[in-house]
Amino acid sequence: MDTEVAQAFHVAGRALAAVLRGWTAGQVSVAGYEGSAQAPESAGPFIAYAGLWAAARRGGDLVGDAIVSDTLFAQAMSDHPGDASTVGQAQFEVATLLARAGACDEWGWLPGVSAAWQAELEQMWPVVQHVAVLLLAGRVVPASRIRRLSDDRLSGGLAV
Repeated sequence: MDTEVAQAFHVAGRALAAVLRGWTAGQVSVAGYEGSAQAPESAGPFIAYAGLWAAARRGGDLVGDAIVSDTLFAQAMSDHPGDASTVGQAQFEVATLLARAGACDEWGWLPGVSAAWQAELEQMWPVVQHVAVLLLAGRVVPASRIRRLSDDRLSGGLAV
């Protein structure tokens, strides 16, 4: 996959997730965020996950598969180690808390969290695609525009 395209989808996924978790000011370009703070710090794991997911989802589209395979997600993690570290650290912290309470399986894996995040992001896939195309065209996309696109998607629009 072309590095610039992969980067655009990664950034678009992160930007959408930031908007979904409260980012309201500033803008994003292929290089990343510009302007005001992105979103609350507590949203960091979801934002990191969304960037990885978007890069992997794009890879799935390229091979005609509309799901995010473990292989593609692992490749995205390899390509974006900072996000992989953020997601891994959050998983470790939650798994540690659950283990202390006796409520965690032996692997500490939290399939419910990733399934919920995937469902939320899949619903917004057309928004990620739209933002990525804008980024690839050299556009700078304000948080307010991403918010409008996501609101439109929730009301049944934006069938990209």
